[in-house]
Amino acid sequence: IHKKINSIDSIDNLEKTKMELQDRFGMLDENIIIYMYEELLEKKLKSIEVKNVVQTKNFISITLTKDLTNKLDGELLFMEILSLSRKFRFSMKNNELTITLDTVGLEKHFIYYLNDMVDILKRAIKN
Repeated sequence: IHKKINSIDSIDNLEKTKMELQDRFGMLDENIIIYMYEELLEKKLKSIEVKNVVQTKNFISITLTKDLTNKLDGELLFMEILSLSRKFRFSMKNNELTITLDTVGLEKHFIYYLNDMVDILKRAIKN
């Protein structure tokens, strides 16, 4: 099962794996689904220029490289990410953007917000 989940690299692949596991084992525990989304997020973050990820019990911060920060359409990024949740914050230091999600009091597990945030981030990259 772990090998199958570790191979998740897209939302389509995640849904296919989820259906396959449900067919074999019945309804999946939320922790297994979260684990699948964690694997997906890990692959997404590796595909972009992330400098640092910091997680505490109250927040998660993702710092982007200077190069990636310079390629972003800031207005699109800020508007769309804030439409996901008002619990996102943004800061700049040394021309590197840090996006922070306050994880206390979210409606759903933070992993879902982060996956959506990375999708928005990828769309905000100017060619």
